[in-house]
Amino acid sequence: MDRSSFGVIGGDRRQLALAESIAEDGFTVYASGFENADFSEDVQKADLRKTVSACTVLLLPLPVTTDGAAVKAEYSNHPIVLNEDFAQLLAGHRVFGGMIGKALAACPQLEEVDIKDYYAREDFALRNAAVTAEGAIECAMREYPGTICGSRCLLAGFGRIGSQLAPRLRALGAEVSVTARRSEVAAAIEAIGCHAVPITKLEDGGDYDILFNTVPAVLFTRRVLSVYPRGTLLIDLSSAPGGVDMEAAKKLGICAVHAFSLPAKVAPRAAGEIIKQTVYEMMKE
Repeated sequence: MDRSSFGVIGGDRRQLALAESIAEDGFTVYASGFENADFSEDVQKADLRKTVSACTVLLLPLPVTTDGAAVKAEYSNHPIVLNEDFAQLLAGHRVFGGMIGKALAACPQLEEVDIKDYYAREDFALRNAAVTAEGAIECAMREYPGTICGSRCLLAGFGRIGSQLAPRLRALGAEVSVTARRSEVAAAIEAIGCHAVPITKLEDGGDYDILFNTVPAVLFTRRVLSVYPRGTLLIDLSSAPGGVDMEAAKKLGICAVHAFSLPAKVAPRAAGEIIKQTVYEMMKE
């Protein structure tokens, strides 16, 4: 890794922070797809061909693509199209990207490229979950007219995000309940001072101020939403398209908020550091 040079191709605020952080580590860094972004003098902006030719390691964004046609590049004037020419440019390089499946489907030639998915790693997911949990609290503070302290919160799911969010809410003085499917999960929830609620009881409702969904499935259907009071705040943290019937929530007076991609929105520097740390680990393996 000592002689590695990094090319950051497209992205959002996370990739801005990522490029700067890698440059601070003493590596040569080029950035392509950032015509409308400002970097320090340590990061060199260049077109795609110059970036690829100058670098040994190429970093694609998270997700690599949102539209299935071009690399996600929020600061670019021109699309970085996912096609055979793009795949040929990347050939012979070590390439890392996040959520690469849609890009592979759009450009099958990328299957021939040495591209690895940092989003698929457990260490990345756990670190990213911590940032998401903090972002969820920021969202709740912004949307809820009361305080977290003294609020009654229900979390659907005790996975990576739920297990990080529950103790943080409790530390702020909230009364926290968490759904569980298995007895060992219920025991883990109770061990951190929260109340375990069988997932089957979700449709029984309850007097909660804030609901958080972390489950990537539509748990909050019209039927489930109908048992919660009007004005209840519901924050959906699951992956797009989400786990809430948003149309039904609106009609029922539930204040439902899609809170997707929170790390990019609330803590891009921390999110960029997580990507960097994960890529460094992958390069050692």
